[in-house]
Amino acid sequence: MATTSPRWDALDVFRGLTIMLMLLNLSPGSWEFNYGFLVHARWEGGALIDMVAPAFLFCIGVAMPLSFERRASKGARPRALLAHVFWRSLMLVAIGLFLNLYPKFDFDTFRIPGVLQRIGLCYGLAGCFMIVTATRRPDFRLRARPIALASLVVLVSYWALLYLVPAPGYTAPSFGPVDSWPAVIDRAVIGVGHFFPYWPVDGQVVFDPEGLLSTWPSCFNVLFGALVGIAFARRSFGFPAATAVIVGAVLMGIALALQGLCPIIKNLWTSTFALFSSGFSLASLGLLMPVSQAPVVGPVLAPARIFGENPLLAYILCFLVAPLIDAAWWGGGAQPVSLRAAGQAWFSQFLEPRAASLAFGLCGLALIFIVLLVCHRKRWILRL
Repeated sequence: MATTSPRWDALDVFRGLTIMLMLLNLSPGSWEFNYGFLVHARWEGGALIDMVAPAFLFCIGVAMPLSFERRASKGARPRALLAHVFWRSLMLVAIGLFLNLYPKFDFDTFRIPGVLQRIGLCYGLAGCFMIVTATRRPDFRLRARPIALASLVVLVSYWALLYLVPAPGYTAPSFGPVDSWPAVIDRAVIGVGHFFPYWPVDGQVVFDPEGLLSTWPSCFNVLFGALVGIAFARRSFGFPAATAVIVGAVLMGIALALQGLCPIIKNLWTSTFALFSSGFSLASLGLLMPVSQAPVVGPVLAPARIFGENPLLAYILCFLVAPLIDAAWWGGGAQPVSLRAAGQAWFSQFLEPRAASLAFGLCGLALIFIVLLVCHRKRWILRL
C-alpha cells in the first residue's frame, strides 16, 4: 500500500502498532505478571489488548477496496479476483493451522481455531461478497450500499440469535461461556480437545475465543473497514481525520449504551463488541492521521511502519521462536530453566515483576524488529 498520503501512512502505522501490541502479549517474561492493558478480559468488558484482533480485521477491510480496484484496473476480471481471495484465505487458514501444530505436530490435541484462521475466513467471506456485489461497467468498483446493508444484517442477525433463541440442549438464550450458541456449536463441530486450553470454566474447557460461529460477527469489522476504505479512497469526507474520530466515538458510545441488550464480550464477539471495536479502530486511525507524518512524531513512528508493512512475517516469527524461548535449556545443573524464566528472573533484579515481564517482551520485539528492518531495506515483504 502506498504511503505517500498521510491517511494511508496512518493506516500503516496503526497496523504496525497493532502487531507490536499483539507480539508483546504473546511474548511476556511471565504469563503470571502482566500489566492490565496486556491481559485479555476473561468474559465481559475488555482491555486494550482486546482491540488488537478486531483492529487487524479493520485494517484488512480498509485496504481491500484499493487492492481490488487496483488489480481490476490492471486487467484482473472478477473471477480472477475471487480466485485470489479464495487462495489468500486458504493460505491464511493453512498457516494458522501449521503454527498451532508447531512444534509437536500432535494432530489429536492441537488447537484448530486461531487468529489467522479467523482472519482468513473473514477475509474470504467479506472479500467474495464485495466482489460479487461490485459494479463491473464501465469500471470495477466496490459498492458501499450492499456492504453497509450486509454489515447491518451481520450485527442484527447474530444479536437476535444469541438474545432470542436458546442454543440446542438449553431452555433459555444466553451470552455465557457454556450455554451460548457459539460455545455449543464449537463443542459439537470442533470438540473441546481442539480448543484453546488455558481459559477453563470451573475446571473444564468449554469454549474457544476464535470459534466458528463467532467468526460471523467478526466479518463486520472487515466490512466496516471496507466502508472506511471506500470513503477515504473516494474522498467522501471533507475532514477525514476529525470525522473518523467523531464517527468512531459515536459507534463506541452506541455499543456501550446497548450493553443491557447485548453485553460486550470478545470471546463471543458479540454485536456490541464488533461495534465498539470497529469504532475504536476508526477513532484510532483518525487520531493518527494528523500526526503520523508530523516532523517530530513521524520519525518516532518509523518502527511501527516497518512492523506494519510486514505484519504476517512478524506474527509467524513470534510463533516460530516461542518454543525456543520456552525450552528448558538455559543455565547449568540438574534443573535448567527456559530463556523466558531466566530473562524474567534477571529483569526482576531491577524491576518489579510486571515491568520485568514487559521488558522481556520488549527485547523480543526488538529482535523481531531487527529482522523486519533487514527485510525492509531489501524490500522483502511476505505477501500471500
